[in-house]
Amino acid sequence: MGIAHLILTHPISVAVVSFSLGIGISSTVWRARKRKVLKNLERLITNEEAEYETTVNPKAQDIEDGFRTLFIARKQELQRLQQLETYRRDYLGNVAHELKTPLFSIQGYIETVMDDPDLSPEEVNTFLKKANKNVDRLGQLVNDLDAITKYESGVLNIESQSFNIMELIREVIEELEIQASQKEIRLLVQSKSETNMVFGDRKRIRQVLVNLGYNSIKYGILKGTTNYKIFDTGIKIIIEVADNGIGIPSEHVGRIFERFYRVDAHRNRETGGSGLGLSICKHIIEAHGEQIKVMSTVGAGSSFTFALPKPA
Repeated sequence: MGIAHLILTHPISVAVVSFSLGIGISSTVWRARKRKVLKNLERLITNEEAEYETTVNPKAQDIEDGFRTLFIARKQELQRLQQLETYRRDYLGNVAHELKTPLFSIQGYIETVMDDPDLSPEEVNTFLKKANKNVDRLGQLVNDLDAITKYESGVLNIESQSFNIMELIREVIEELEIQASQKEIRLLVQSKSETNMVFGDRKRIRQVLVNLGYNSIKYGILKGTTNYKIFDTGIKIIIEVADNGIGIPSEHVGRIFERFYRVDAHRNRETGGSGLGLSICKHIIEAHGEQIKVMSTVGAGSSFTFALPKPA
């Protein structure tokens, strides 16, 4: 009997051989699976490395573009900060100058009265009236500064209601009659609307009409006119304040709504005013969702227009 026959016929030997063959086969299968898994893992790692290099390690051109974009953004931010600083410095300088002018005038008139006991009652009264006029101007300036600060900070509550714009204009004309009479300026109102009803903040719109009328009188000519006009477009009501005054040079028209901007600083300070009236008008009209526009010709006059919606 051969050894091979003994191995194949003995039960234990058969079991051992079968186990060994099983281990061999299993090992072969495992090695094959392991090679397959390793290949898949290697392929996955290769793909991830390629993606990582594309996103994290960009080309030199991409790096250069990135730095250029970052530099431009930082430069623009620096320019904005510089503009804000210039804006702040100019604003404080303007406020200080506007406050200083009436304060020095008040101080001068009062000191004149106190230091000169030989002044007649009429002269004392004249100086006190001039001081009081500057007190009014100072009060107007403080009120306008408070208003413009609220408007530019977005703290402007619009309390809209339906009201008759013709009636409001007549109230404003009555208020401005004293100033107009000093230059013999006629205040007129014309309407081409059937209802004259608008929807907006009556108190704020009144301030706009007063400011525009006051400016028209201040820069109007002797025996001139200031005309309030009302037009109906079907959807909105257009309000126009026009005059035949001295007009505004074209190079200044685009800046007249800026705070403290004066076409003629010396003349404007002599005639009073805070330099904030038109800027306040602009903020009020914009808070209503509209725009105020101006057309002007030197020697022929100026025209300011804005729109208000009709009541729904």
